[in-house]
Amino acid sequence: MAELIIFVPPHEIIIEILLKVPPKSLLKFTCVSKSWLELISSVKFIKNHLKLTANDKEYSHHRIIFQEPACNFKVCCLPSMLNKERSTELFDIGSPMENPTFYPWIVGSVNGLICLYSKIEETVPWNPTINKSKKLPTFGANLRNGCSYYLKYGFGYDETRDDYKVVVIQCIYEDSSSYDTVVNIYSLRADSWRIINKFQGNFLVNSPGKFVDGKLYWALSADVDTFNMCNIISLDLADETWRRLELPDSYGKGSYPLALGVVGSHLSVLCLNCIEGTNSDVWIRKDCAVEVSWTKIFTVDHPKDLGEFIFFTSIFSVPCYQSNKDEILLLLPSVILTYNGSTRQVKVIDRFEECAAAEIYVESLVDPLLIS
Repeated sequence: MAELIIFVPPHEIIIEILLKVPPKSLLKFTCVSKSWLELISSVKFIKNHLKLTANDKEYSHHRIIFQEPACNFKVCCLPSMLNKERSTELFDIGSPMENPTFYPWIVGSVNGLICLYSKIEETVPWNPTINKSKKLPTFGANLRNGCSYYLKYGFGYDETRDDYKVVVIQCIYEDSSSYDTVVNIYSLRADSWRIINKFQGNFLVNSPGKFVDGKLYWALSADVDTFNMCNIISLDLADETWRRLELPDSYGKGSYPLALGVVGSHLSVLCLNCIEGTNSDVWIRKDCAVEVSWTKIFTVDHPKDLGEFIFFTSIFSVPCYQSNKDEILLLLPSVILTYNGSTRQVKVIDRFEECAAAEIYVESLVDPLLIS
């Protein structure tokens, strides 16, 4: 009788194969055996898997999540959005927020985690791929009687400590001449809030802050009523220090709205053309050296009445993605466009009338409940 020989691949080969499996399938594979569960849940495996999915040149693991005016989210595959030959399929996805009567808003996305906040000051890091979320403890300093305040948010990753941080800036004011700030920062690894040094002067315009290369960026205005932009401020999440950046030279000294964005790994600025009002210039900051270097990459046309709303990044988020085909994805109110760097043309590729905001994220196994 012939013997039945069962070939078991070496452990290294199994790891190499599993690293190429999509995250949702890996969740099912954790039920195969205890050893597979330990492997797929290990920090090293999750990090290596994230590197492969995030750097996939086909962007097969990248998704766009759309926020509707109600408390719902829709998700689509990024390649299908960029593929003009077929229609984009949207999938409904539930919100992890406990109270659906308050609108959840997207702060940002890092390594597959999406940070949400609501009007009741509830903050939640959420991984929609594995459907895991963590409600953060309440933050905030005691406020003076009779004062008002509004909040500016930011979400990013501190690579030096392998830590995810949420920043909430309380902008406190009693009247037009009295203004103060309290900067609250939450560490997911420490699972606690702290108050750190605040920046000096001026009003933060955009919320949320834009995360680029370990830093969060906000635009600053000299006057909260006129939105007269003066420069950009950054918070380094590693050493928690502030720094100011100058705006592009052609921006001028007038009171013109702008929007911050991200192109690839670079900070970008969209500056409204104050003369025409029907187009805006998009600039990118190409390096992170001490000297600021801005490069204008293109001009995008838009309705004239849109200009005054550009500084509301929940309405106007541009640009946030650059493909390997020299295309930049623009997310405007209810319209998705691509700009081709070779042909210098902007094309409308889809419309979402109910879209209030959008964010691109990569599918990952990062679990916010296990980091702390």
